[in-house]
Amino acid sequence: MENKAIVALKACPSYEAEDVQAAIDSIFALCGGIERIVKPGQRILVKVNLLMKRKPEQATTTHPAVAAAIVRAVQRAGGIPILADSPGGPYTRGMLAGVYETCGMRAVAEETGCSLNDDFSTTTRFYEEGCVAKHLDLLGVLEQVDAVITVGKLKTHGLSTMTGCVKNLYGLVPGTLKVEYHARYQDVGLFSDMLVDICECVKPSFSILDAVVGMEGEGPSGGRPRQIGALLGGMNPHAVDAVGAQLIGLRPEQVTTLEAAMKRGIVPPYAVAGDALEPMILSDFDIPMKYRRASWVRLVNKLPQALRPRPVFTHRKCDGCGTCVRACPAKAIGMDDNRRPHVDVKKCIRCYCCQELCPKTDVEVKRNPIFALLK
Repeated sequence: MENKAIVALKACPSYEAEDVQAAIDSIFALCGGIERIVKPGQRILVKVNLLMKRKPEQATTTHPAVAAAIVRAVQRAGGIPILADSPGGPYTRGMLAGVYETCGMRAVAEETGCSLNDDFSTTTRFYEEGCVAKHLDLLGVLEQVDAVITVGKLKTHGLSTMTGCVKNLYGLVPGTLKVEYHARYQDVGLFSDMLVDICECVKPSFSILDAVVGMEGEGPSGGRPRQIGALLGGMNPHAVDAVGAQLIGLRPEQVTTLEAAMKRGIVPPYAVAGDALEPMILSDFDIPMKYRRASWVRLVNKLPQALRPRPVFTHRKCDGCGTCVRACPAKAIGMDDNRRPHVDVKKCIRCYCCQELCPKTDVEVKRNPIFALLK
């Protein structure tokens, strides 16, 4: 394993506190100890995935048992942990309070004594090395911390195929500014480059992927929970994501953020430590966008509208809340007289924010069956 990035992989069959704590402690130990990351008195941003107001058992967000185990590890090392994220939608005190409560993070704070971020300021970071994003508007709390631990949730994703530790850092973009970023970087390749720029600018000190129960199908919010039974982590977020992709039967180049990082040569050679990877791989994980690579998407965007994948509103559960309308960067979604959404496919940029943020999981991505051959 000399000169290779270590990705620590531990089997974890449940979210029982003892199982999770043992696995998290082992992951830090296999990577040289948490003391490499946390010094006494340092403030550590634990960046969890809190996409939306969902209960832990729905497998949409980082499980509170994983967040609590990381918080305890940081505290034992003398660090001061702060849990933070900017969910989809408005970044307001009321919105965030509801997300913290429903996702179980407030209970983590009460149990461990850690802080929940309540700083709603924004900071601009200039990143001259960025491939497409030279300056980034990010959460102001970043200016108050000494290190960042990104804690992703292993799920399928309509735009990037998979979401993990790198995509998780998109939650550092405040609230509705995410909509502007989607509009600015409409091509999936550019969008993925932007996500990698955020990651390289923030430079997380450690990355952990919650894969005890992931999400398959129409992720990152409309899919189905799927038992995977693993936690993994390491110093390099791209290497951790690469192993996460393997767990669900993907090649790294099928994940658009990994494809973008590989083109830059920043995905290091890596080795798996801890438990064996092969027995944990799920070859039947449902990944409807398995064929989706940036190169294929550019080809698809040249096809007639009728042949392209597109969001479809099923209206089975829709209550007319309008979240999809507000979330659409291209302003392609409107409401009819019965407050039912419809999409103008000529304007649609295929970002699938409507699917990602629909609180009723009432949006499906309709695809031409021929695309299943493009793997």
